[in-house]
Amino acid sequence: MASIYIWVPLVAEEEAARLASLPAWRRDMMKKKMDEERKAEQQAKQAKESEEKQEQERLRTLGYDETKLAPWQRQIILKKGDIAKK
Repeated sequence: MASIYIWVPLVAEEEAARLASLPAWRRDMMKKKMDEERKAEQQAKQAKESEEKQEQERLRTLGYDETKLAPWQRQIILKKGDIAKK
């Protein structure tokens, strides 16, 4: 049985290779754009994590053990909690 190895370049190496062939003014613009994209991704990730933490906290306050719930059960419980709040 043959093993297949997949080489995945690091993001930093990929960016450096892409930027190396560009003129300085263009490189600066690309770096700024990549930094903004990276910040946006981090903010989205943090927002998602905080939302998940809030959902976990709501489940705990409702008295459910999250580890024993299936994803569909979790969604139904959270929806019922939202309806009850309104």
